[in-house]
Amino acid sequence: MAYETGVATSQQDLLSKLGTFASGNGWTQDEFDTTNKRLSLHKGTIYVQFRWDAVDAISMYHSLGFIGTGTSPGNHTDDSGNGQTAANPLTTGRRVNRIGNGPFTAYYFFTNSSPADYIHVVLEFSPGLFRHVTFGKLVKNGTWTGGEFAGCEFIAASSTGLDNTSHYVLCDGRHDQDNTLPMTIHVEGLPGQTAGTKWGIVWGPSTNLGTDRGGAARNPLIGGLRESFLQAALGWFSANPNNGFVPMFPLQIFRRRLTSPEQWINLGTIPDLRYINIKFVNAADEFTVGGDTWKCFPWVKKTTTANADESGNMGIAIRKT
Repeated sequence: MAYETGVATSQQDLLSKLGTFASGNGWTQDEFDTTNKRLSLHKGTIYVQFRWDAVDAISMYHSLGFIGTGTSPGNHTDDSGNGQTAANPLTTGRRVNRIGNGPFTAYYFFTNSSPADYIHVVLEFSPGLFRHVTFGKLVKNGTWTGGEFAGCEFIAASSTGLDNTSHYVLCDGRHDQDNTLPMTIHVEGLPGQTAGTKWGIVWGPSTNLGTDRGGAARNPLIGGLRESFLQAALGWFSANPNNGFVPMFPLQIFRRRLTSPEQWINLGTIPDLRYINIKFVNAADEFTVGGDTWKCFPWVKKTTTANADESGNMGIAIRKT
């Protein structure tokens, strides 16, 4: 596995460094176009594209192939349907938002090919304020086709507290405002899945899922960062590395099957990413469990003042080594 941290002077500098990091760790940089402000990466069957606006946002796109340089993000093979295809600035669709154009306090890149390929990105865009991006392939349960995922964090400006459903946080189970924001996962051959559909979106509602870029319906999935079984059971246990008590749990993805009674089928987990309560942990702290070193970050900001840009003690732990 590999890890890198540093500072970035701008959105372009951040994505340039992400492309270099990915290329140095087994991924292919298909395009880095500073004129049209876009980056494209892939490894195996994982294809993601980014567009930056050099103003306040970075959009994220997810496809099953790359047509070639000069093709705008959102128009590559079997695009999932999320991400603004219109010109900058980026004000709709899946994006990391309200970050400005830098300089940024710090970035953190994590990648591994085991137990599955992924890249996790943490951006400290201002002191103590964070956004998260993740893409890769699930550690899958079963033999269904797919598992490629892509998601990023959107924090609404007008909504206070992380409980609000306007926000979208990685593989979310609570967001219900905008079906163009959620994480998308390539899914084929699931129980009850309509033939010819290829995408699921991870969000709260079971309907109004939107379509992929080709017009095909998308499938209902639900995630584990908010409103999950493990979150309800374990989310309030505070980790304290000083006494060795560090409960963490994986971010799970479920297929939501609208039968009677409704069924939730566990499809797998996001690799090397865990929920952690950071009451006794500070941003970027590290601890070791069973020989693995984990690095911890707030979802947004470790405060509880009912401000939009905060997440209390809710944190994310990423395996570093």
